[in-house]
Amino acid sequence: MNKQTMIGNLGRDPEQLQSQTPMCRFTVAVTKKGYTTQSGVAVPDHTEWFNVLCVGKNAEIALQYLHKGDKVYAEGETYTSEFTDQQGVKTTRTEVRCERFEMLTPKQQPQTQQYAPQPQPAAPQYQPSPQPQQQVPVGVYGQAVQQPSPQPQPQTQQPAQQTYWP
Repeated sequence: MNKQTMIGNLGRDPEQLQSQTPMCRFTVAVTKKGYTTQSGVAVPDHTEWFNVLCVGKNAEIALQYLHKGDKVYAEGETYTSEFTDQQGVKTTRTEVRCERFEMLTPKQQPQTQQYAPQPQPAAPQYQPSPQPQQQVPVGVYGQAVQQPSPQPQPQTQQPAQQTYWP
């Protein structure tokens, strides 16, 4: 079984290939998060790059909607091809023939429309209930006279009545 699945970000916009059927190619960067071993050695993030080839309807959709930096899920078959480039050098290329992909980046709003923030209704303001105002005694020169704060009165215990039996 030859199956490759990946989730990553596009490294560049899809490139349309010259062909009678719609074809495009793009790269996907898949990053494996770093970690620290039990012995305390830090292993950094590692990014692997994959070449993806789309054919037919997948290519049309990729060319229209995918852009550099978009997050994408792609699955397909891995294959290696050999060819001779323009300088006469024999080269091999490993690609994933995309059978299916999903766009994971949320759809962007069109740039032509400007949305003004809608005014939000004002939140109800807390209004404390009116408290009856205390009358403050005023002194000779109109200044408030400090009243001594009421002190709790000490409770005196009365001796219990004793009953004598004859």
